[in-house]
Amino acid sequence: MKLGSFIAGMGVGAVGALVFAPRSGEDTREILSEKMEEGKQYAKGRAQEIRSLATDTVEQGKEVFGRQKKAVAAAAQAAKDTYTRESQTEASEQGKPAGATG
Repeated sequence: MKLGSFIAGMGVGAVGALVFAPRSGEDTREILSEKMEEGKQYAKGRAQEIRSLATDTVEQGKEVFGRQKKAVAAAAQAAKDTYTRESQTEASEQGKPAGATG
């Protein structure tokens, strides 16, 4: 949104310069050309900043996802181990071999 506002402002400024500037046409065209180049360089710089920020954000997201994935896997394994241990304890208390049903 800010980049669009900047470009729109450049356009309004350029038109104002043409209408109100007491310069020759050649001078005005040179100034406009310089301002357009400045605007283009500004836009390229902002685009690079945004790309860099997006890349950093994606990398951070991947890292967080990896940590969460490991945490969920560890929790699932702990639950499985607890279930197995409790099943074996219950079976031994009832005098049945572990894993036996019925």
